[in-house]
Amino acid sequence: MWFQNWLVCSFISRCLQFATCSVRIIVVSNVNRPIQLLQVEGNQIVDAILTTVTEKHLTDAKTLWEPELAGTGKDDEYWNWEAKSRSAKILPGDELYAIECDGMTQGLMLVDVLKKRCQIESQYRRRLVYVAALATAPWNRSTINYPPIYKGVGGNLIDFAVVRSNELGYQGRIGLHALPGAIVFYKKLKIGLLDCGPDPDEPDNLVYFETLRRDL
Repeated sequence: MWFQNWLVCSFISRCLQFATCSVRIIVVSNVNRPIQLLQVEGNQIVDAILTTVTEKHLTDAKTLWEPELAGTGKDDEYWNWEAKSRSAKILPGDELYAIECDGMTQGLMLVDVLKKRCQIESQYRRRLVYVAALATAPWNRSTINYPPIYKGVGGNLIDFAVVRSNELGYQGRIGLHALPGAIVFYKKLKIGLLDCGPDPDEPDNLVYFETLRRDL
């Protein structure tokens, strides 16, 4: 009998330990991070803010972005950032950020800091920050508006994803699935995103990128 009781107690203890290790509380505070962008006209560096998304940013995406994206055939033409924001308020680990400059929303990014894991074999299943969606304002894309108003929006958003990863103790690991029109952009980034090729587990077979941390 004592042995059976010991087994039961041991099993319960292990379950409690597992539960304690498995539950991770993510504290999200309002972000107001000064950054810099390149204003193409005049080739000037200008100040901007990377911040937690507000209703103003979502309104900009609806009233300013959507009309300019209509009919362009861009990958994000039908994205609904208001819907993404509603989902982010419900789904654990989802965080939404914006870049604001000259009183207008210049870029938006949705990240998942909790539910995704690394896919590269050497760091498989380790935690990372997953970039679920990223877009710059239409007027900052040379394929829509030439010359673009600002450069550096997408790069600053990705840099912040790395910062967020470090804040959470993930050693700067991030991952993302690239839309076809963004593959070249991600390949050019200096943070060392590894092109893992098309992901067979992804419905659209999108190319998967992940930062490789060799010191792990």
